[in-house]
Amino acid sequence: MKNIFPLPLLLAANRDDPHPLVIYHGRRCPDGFAAGLAAWLFYEGKAEFLALDHGDVQSVDQLPALTGRAVYILDFSFSPEIMRGIDQQVAKLVLLDHHKSAAEKLTGFACRCGVVHFDMHKSGARLAWEFFQPVKPVPDLVRFVEDRDIWAWKYPESASFLAALDMEPLDFTRWAEIAQFNPAQITEFLARGQAMDEKFKKLATDMADSAQPIIFNGQSGLMINVPSVFHSLIGNLLSEKSATFALMWQVGKGGGVKVGLRSQRSFDCIALAESMGGGGHAQACGFKMGTDRLPELLSGVFNATATPSAEQEASSAQAGSVSPQ
Repeated sequence: MKNIFPLPLLLAANRDDPHPLVIYHGRRCPDGFAAGLAAWLFYEGKAEFLALDHGDVQSVDQLPALTGRAVYILDFSFSPEIMRGIDQQVAKLVLLDHHKSAAEKLTGFACRCGVVHFDMHKSGARLAWEFFQPVKPVPDLVRFVEDRDIWAWKYPESASFLAALDMEPLDFTRWAEIAQFNPAQITEFLARGQAMDEKFKKLATDMADSAQPIIFNGQSGLMINVPSVFHSLIGNLLSEKSATFALMWQVGKGGGVKVGLRSQRSFDCIALAESMGGGGHAQACGFKMGTDRLPELLSGVFNATATPSAEQEASSAQAGSVSPQ
């Protein structure tokens, strides 16, 4: 079957799929979780669900048993090597994603028993919903999650809705309830989120004042140390100010440094992320690196290594596109 198929998919989900395994982008990613929700509703919870971030799996042997199973990979991707290992074992393979760098890395991958589908104009949640729930209208939850994830902001209600949603646990049963809200429940949910959104924006604006200049691979931008929950909002503020890009970083629980990059549409920052083994979208991407690189970053002049380290190569094709706020 042709890989990276640009037309309507030729494969459909089936409730008789053999031992379905649904892999989706995790680590507090609303888009990935909403994508997983579409499959959870389709299978009525009777499937195995696995939330992953890039770098969690270094080889196909670290995944659950795959032989003869139907495997769905949503808002996520693996390296070509791992994808080939999966494809050799499973009975059915479907990958639905929207990250530019992931699509480029999988160019040339030939899927033996399914389809690899990328659409950079839709979120992972919408792609999954249209695949698993093709006859149902896309719920407000998915519309609003997509609005932020692809940074379109077409709907004035999105910010308030998402501020409330971000306070909810990542629980499929609860998100299924929210996806079925009637207009009155939506209105109540928006009211909950509005005050939180206003406070969050005020905090982001205040924190953005502490940004410092950064020259990354010869490109001038602005840099700040903030939690990942602020990366998108502060990144948007700082990229508007710099007219190029904003770099947000934080040291994670495992000791590595997570770096998010954001830019306006006039500047493609994905090359910066890819130079460090990461990737994502043109205006929202990122990478991971070891703490040994922090002194160079904090000096204000940072250059990518010629050959990314193993830790960098394990970083996400989506590392900077986890989308809270």
